[in-house]
Amino acid sequence: MAGPNLTYHQPISAVETTTGLTPLTSAQLEAAGQTFKMGTPVELVAGFVQAWDGATVAAAIAGFSLIPGSNLGTAGKGAPGAFGQVGPPTAIQTYGNVPNQPSAFNIAVGTPTTDGRTLFENAVGASIFEATFDDSTGTTAANYTPTQAMIGTQFGLTIDASGQWYVDAAKVTAGTNTVVTMVGINPIDQTATGGVYIVNARVRFQVLPTAAQIVL
Repeated sequence: MAGPNLTYHQPISAVETTTGLTPLTSAQLEAAGQTFKMGTPVELVAGFVQAWDGATVAAAIAGFSLIPGSNLGTAGKGAPGAFGQVGPPTAIQTYGNVPNQPSAFNIAVGTPTTDGRTLFENAVGASIFEATFDDSTGTTAANYTPTQAMIGTQFGLTIDASGQWYVDAAKVTAGTNTVVTMVGINPIDQTATGGVYIVNARVRFQVLPTAAQIVL
C-alpha cells in the first residue's frame, strides 16, 4: 500500500543559520481553536497565527511553531495590550468554579499557560530547518531515502496521521506543490559509506523565498 513509511515524524525546527546567529523568532496573536503540534508550519490569516493549510505555496508559511496550539476560545484571548498584562485565566484549561468568586477559576497544577500568542521560528532565508524525509506515495525503501543528488532540489511538506510534518519526496513540482529547498542531510544519518543515507534520514532545508509569508 502506497504511503509514507513512518506514522510519526520529528517536529520541524531550526538547526542552524547562515549568519551564525540564533534563528529569528516572532510571537503573534493566535487564531481561535488551534490545536496544532510544536514544529507545525504556520501562516498568518488576517494577522492571526494558524496552522498552514498545506496547499497554498505562494507567500504561505510564516514559520514553524515552537509551541503547540492553545485552542483559544477567541482569537488572541488573554494577550496583553500596550503596557498591559496577560489576561485571565492564563491557563489553557480550567475546571469547576470558585465559591463566592464568580470571576475566578480553578487551575490544575502543571496546566500549561498561554499569553494568547504563538511563538514561532520565522521562515527567513537565513534559517536552516530540519525535518524527516518521507514519501506520501512511496512503496519501497528507495522512495523514503534521501540521496546526495537531491541537495538543491525543491520539495513540499506533508502532515502525517499524528499531526507532524515531513519533507515529502512526492512533491517536486516547482511552483505547484513545493515550498522548501533541500540544502543538506544530517551527517549522523549516513551509513558506513560516505554520501549514502539511512531510510527516512533527517534533511536540512530552507523555505523558498516565494513561499515565505514574512520577508525581511
